[in-house]
Amino acid sequence: MKRSLTVIVIALLLAAAAPALAQESGSIDKSGSIRSPSDLYPVRVDVLAIYAHAQGYRVVYRRGSTSVADVYIPITWFTVGGRAVMYKGTGMAYPYMMVYYRSDGSFSHVKLYVQASMTHKTWGQMTGDPGDRFKVDTIKLEF
Repeated sequence: MKRSLTVIVIALLLAAAAPALAQESGSIDKSGSIRSPSDLYPVRVDVLAIYAHAQGYRVVYRRGSTSVADVYIPITWFTVGGRAVMYKGTGMAYPYMMVYYRSDGSFSHVKLYVQASMTHKTWGQMTGDPGDRFKVDTIKLEF
């Protein structure tokens, strides 16, 4: 009984080590270079306020060191596989926004990192009719 148990344990250990041994001798690029670089370029901006509306979000962000600008993100972009994602969290780093552009300069998608609590001072409500401000196809940041 002891002998068969020992053989089973050794067989299980060898089976568990097989993937690691195969990886070591595989075709892994150890040079540290990126095989296929991404064509996306992220731009991070500090967000000062987010105003919620039924049609989307108005995001006020810091433009340079002394001025501000805003973008309008339609609510329809916030779908699975859509052009916008919102991440909620807490801490001093929130809120901020990452806008991704392709290498040709065209807009790809946006990630909005916001305070989880809607009672935080960075959240607000947008009142009135926004007109056509949420009918956008792209986000063009001002610097």
